[in-house]
Amino acid sequence: MKVGIVGDAKRAVAWEQHLRPHQIVREVELCPHIQEVGEVDACFLVDESDQNLDILLEGIRQGLNCFLISKQPTDTAKLEKIYRATKEAGVHVQFSHWPTLAPATQWMMDRIHRPSFLSIRRAINYTQFMNSEDEFRHFWIDELGLCMKWMDSGIHHAEAKQVYLQDTHPVAIQIFLRFENGATANINIYTGASENNHQRIASNRQEILECNVPTQEIRIGRLNSGDHLFFEKHGFDPAKSAEKAALMFLKSVQMNRETSYNSYDAYQLSLQIDQLQKRLSQFR
Repeated sequence: MKVGIVGDAKRAVAWEQHLRPHQIVREVELCPHIQEVGEVDACFLVDESDQNLDILLEGIRQGLNCFLISKQPTDTAKLEKIYRATKEAGVHVQFSHWPTLAPATQWMMDRIHRPSFLSIRRAINYTQFMNSEDEFRHFWIDELGLCMKWMDSGIHHAEAKQVYLQDTHPVAIQIFLRFENGATANINIYTGASENNHQRIASNRQEILECNVPTQEIRIGRLNSGDHLFFEKHGFDPAKSAEKAALMFLKSVQMNRETSYNSYDAYQLSLQIDQLQKRLSQFR
């Protein structure tokens, strides 16, 4: 496959290194602008700017299969356009939603397809938090996107409560979701912790999976023949996340199948964000 990488030169070179180990990549073309991309099988768009969705839409209209590498975008109107344009153009789009694309998560999603229970807890060291509303917002947006993708069911009911100090400093948020299939999920984010901690727990009737997100280590718990709970461990290399995500995208293009986090997923997430934002604004 011939692959194009569009964006800042330093970041583009870093992504080129993630592509080199894959035998299906025969040539990589680095371009500063989407208009300069020639005939390629897939295009990596490395762009954190406010215009990245417009650039992505332009790439789709050029008939390019695109992987947008950025913070998760939330502009509902633009994401709807991208979703419809993707269908019309018959191309594949993947978003860099790292909670979903991480190797440990992919393994867990294969192990438990639709968990009955999800619990996500993230504590951020207060000295590392920049007191940015946008930064705080993306903490819970990322986890919400994972819950929606993993559960693969409509949301029947949602509750959310956000805590501020003096109406300016976001400290914590709690989100509770009940899905149409009866499953539940809760998300707890806290920015005043003494040390960082990030854990995801998923379970069904057969077993429970506990993931230490920074280390990508998983504990798998189940009952033994004596009905006692025991655990085994499974680990992944966090440094391989980008390389694995790139391969997933290229395989989706090659096999002509849906990407691991596509335009529909991004659009549906944006709709739910809008709903939760309205709910949060009522109680602030």
